[in-house]
Formats: sequence, C-alpha cells, structure tokens
Amino acid sequence: MSACEGEFCAGAFLITMGAILGKATFPQQMLLATLESFFFSLNSVVVLEYLHVMDIGGAMTIHMFGAYFGLAATYFFSNARAINDEKSKDKCGGNYNSQLIAMVGTLFLFIYWPSFNGILAKGMA
Repeated sequence: MSACEGEFCAGAFLITMGAILGKATFPQQMLLATLESFFFSLNSVVVLEYLHVMDIGGAMTIHMFGAYFGLAATYFFSNARAINDEKSKDKCGGNYNSQLIAMVGTLFLFIYWPSFNGILAKGMA
C-alpha cells in the first residue's frame, strides 16, 4: 500500500467518524479504524483491480465506502451517549478554538483538493 492509498484510507475513516461522532469511545474508534483499514483495502482491490473502475477522485472507494461503513457502524453503537450530549448545553456547541481549527482545516482542504483528486491520474487521464 502506497502513502497516497494510506491517506485515502485515513480520509475514509474521517468520513466514518462523522457518522459515529458522540456514540463511540476512543478505544472503540481505534478498533473501528483497524477494521475499516482492512475492509477499505479489500474494497479498493475489488473495485479498482477486479472491476476495473476508473475512480480518480475517490468517490466510490473513499467517500461512499466511508459513509456506508459509518452508517453500518452506527447500528452497533448505542445512541444514549449522543442523546445525553444533546441534552446538556455545554457539549454540543463549539468554542472559539474548535471553530478556528475547523476553519483552518477547511482552508487546507480547499488548497489541496485538486492534488488530492488528481494524484491517481496517469498520463492524460
């Protein structure tokens, strides 16, 4: 597995984390990341090598896999923690630092998005 495929796997897990946010503890997220990296690699091999799908932007192998894996993972987690966090006013809102970090992350996303999409293109693809 190359470094860019590892970054794609991390991106898929970040999408999955959005689905399980507030439902899973840190050890559960680590176990889920380990399982997801195995299934992500298996999905990439099936889609790219056996089905010969051209997925340059990663719409199927990264985004759809991360979203559907996250939705499947939420079935196994209790929503009691998320409901309790919603009832308390302190845990659902962001503060200045979290919003600043989110803004900086969004800027980096927009800066590096073209190279992220085009890294797997070969020749004039």
